Amino acid sequence: MLAEKIGLHKEELERNSPLLAEISFDYKLKYHATLHNIDDKKTILVTGAPETILDFSKKILIDGKQIVLSKNEREELESKLDLLSRQGLRTIAMAIKNHNAKEISEEDIQALTFVGFFGMKDGLRPEVAEAMRKSKNAGIKVVMITGDYKTTAVAVAKEAGIYQDGDEVLTGNDISTLSEQELLLKIKKVTVFARVTPKTKLQIIELYRKNGDIIAMTGDGVNDAPSLVAADLGIAMGKIGTEVAKEAADIVLLDDNFGSIVSAIEEGRSIYKTIKKVILYLFSTSIGEALTIGGAIIVGLPLPILPAQIIWLNLVTDGFLDVALAMEPKEPGLLKGNFKKPNRYLVDKKMLKRMVFMSLPMMFGTLYLFSNFLKIDPTKALTISLTTLAVFQWFNAWNCRSENRSIFKMNPFSNKYLIGATLVIFFLHLFAIYNPIMQNILRTVPLSFGEWMIILQVCCSIIIVEEIRKYFDRLQTNPKF
Repeated sequence: MLAEKIGLHKEELERNSPLLAEISFDYKLKYHATLHNIDDKKTILVTGAPETILDFSKKILIDGKQIVLSKNEREELESKLDLLSRQGLRTIAMAIKNHNAKEISEEDIQALTFVGFFGMKDGLRPEVAEAMRKSKNAGIKVVMITGDYKTTAVAVAKEAGIYQDGDEVLTGNDISTLSEQELLLKIKKVTVFARVTPKTKLQIIELYRKNGDIIAMTGDGVNDAPSLVAADLGIAMGKIGTEVAKEAADIVLLDDNFGSIVSAIEEGRSIYKTIKKVILYLFSTSIGEALTIGGAIIVGLPLPILPAQIIWLNLVTDGFLDVALAMEPKEPGLLKGNFKKPNRYLVDKKMLKRMVFMSLPMMFGTLYLFSNFLKIDPTKALTISLTTLAVFQWFNAWNCRSENRSIFKMNPFSNKYLIGATLVIFFLHLFAIYNPIMQNILRTVPLSFGEWMIILQVCCSIIIVEEIRKYFDRLQTNPKF
């Protein structure tokens, strides 16, 4: 593109200076060489990594003349390279060499004449800075693994917010000389890996895995494919990525936007939290029902709930509330460092503790009311226990919306599905105990307003117990609370 701007057209140049032979770029060689017939003279053109081209160069082209490259001139070129790299320019070098044969080999790439540097700005997208800020707040460590020159990589990483003063930088050569134990200690502070090969990328991934980290790897080239497969999550670029990279990846990023990865992490955490809420609700209510039946058997009471009533609770009450909880909006603070790394199991110790705190009030409350009304009317006692368990489940669904936030400080209208589900199952329950057909099926009788008030007062215990637990949980998490 630069050549086009200054009037040099690739097709015309190749027509006037035909290509005779070529050595394709290779990450081990770090250069690309072509042999052209220029003005009836065979000339090798070499472009590649600046330090590699400088090592091969013995002369320098100045004012059209090839003169010996002195030590001072070499040091000046190295200084120029450092200056370009510090500006974040991806720099390549070019050299030439007269040649007599019609073929070229790696042995011919020596004693070159240095021509110059080309510095290209691979500008960062505007969304990168904000995405990096969110990543750090979320406790996600972002590192750059690149084949670029070390100084260039650091400059770009600093501009992107990846590299901070005090961070360490490792090159491919550094990694090859250090032992595994030394690398395991060093990578904790490393944010930039420069001049690495595809093989080295795999080694880096394995080092992070041995440190117990979960690795998401992004890439777009053919050489990135092994790393994309090796990472826990391979992410390929959808626009600029090669087909090989896309096939090797787990996710293809259609917009090539790093910010989309951060958004996906937030969505993933939200899904994880939502699944836990639904599991918590299902397990706690089921355990509450099981404890109620088991408790009645232990104390010598008749069954407080019939099989048909259990089916009604599980299909109608749980069915609507499960779906409503699954529609719970994202919690605030998912992209903050206080998000704990998921355990191997979805049901952890904290969830087990919550299940106990939720199921015990259900058992004691239901058995208490059932035993009191059993002396008066066994059928009414069954209706009372069915309604008590149902109301406990209604309240418990609202408890499960958050691990530590009080339901009184949460916006009740943020989950309209839960409001709708609660209203629907309330009217369905009224239908179950006041409709003659349902009374015959479920063995229920009508309840008075006073009996409803007694049930509501008893069922409030599950909210009180959970609110107390949440309070102490907040104290433990944030002592200043």
